[in-house]
Amino acid sequence: MRGRFVVTAAVVALAAAPLAACSDSSVMHMRVGQCILLPEDKSATTATTIDKTSCTREHDAEVFALASAPDGDFPGAEALNRQAETECISAFDAYVGSDYLTSSLDATWMIPTKDSWAQNDRSIVCLARPLDHSKLTSSVKESGL
Repeated sequence: MRGRFVVTAAVVALAAAPLAACSDSSVMHMRVGQCILLPEDKSATTATTIDKTSCTREHDAEVFALASAPDGDFPGAEALNRQAETECISAFDAYVGSDYLTSSLDATWMIPTKDSWAQNDRSIVCLARPLDHSKLTSSVKESGL
C-alpha cells in the first residue's frame, strides 16, 4: 500500500516563507492544474492556505481533480478520506496518463475539516506527487509518469 499524505483543509494557518513567483491560495479555492508547495512542517495536518507556484518551478504536488462531498452534517474525516481515495484514484489515470498502480506518482488529497465544513467547504482536492517525495519541475498532466 502506498503512503498517503492527507491534509485536512482549514483550521490553522501554516506559516510558510514567501518565495519568488509564489502566492497563497485558499485551500477552498484550488483548481485543477495548479501546482503547489506543501507545508514545510510535516507534522501539520491542517492548512488554510497553500503556496501555489508555476508548474515550471520546483513544486511538491499538482492538483489533478476536485470532488465535492455531499451536503448535510459533517461526515467525519474517515468518511471523507474514503470518498477522497475513491474519487482521486479513479481520476488519476485520465489526468496523468498512466495507471495509478504502476505510476511513479502517488495520489493524495486535502479534505474539509469540521470547522471549514461549517463555512460550506465541500471540496476534496486531489494531488499528484512523486512517490519518493522529490520535487517536480513540470506539470504531471498527460506526463505518463
